[in-house]
Amino acid sequence: MTSQFSGGPGFLAFVVTFGLVVGAVLLFRSLSSHLRKVRTHPPESAIAEDDDGTRDEVADEPGDR
Repeated sequence: MTSQFSGGPGFLAFVVTFGLVVGAVLLFRSLSSHLRKVRTHPPESAIAEDDDGTRDEVADEPGDR
């Protein structure tokens, strides 16, 4: 019984895998740049000052009451 196996998946499989990796890297870089643009601090109108001068965040969500 002789084996006729002559190699691996070939050059086309390498090109497809390489293209998927390049696409994923570009997608991850785009995602991280978009996430950096997201505001992490609430706007000044959503922050109120107490009588003692400290600032508390105001939440107007229905479940807060």
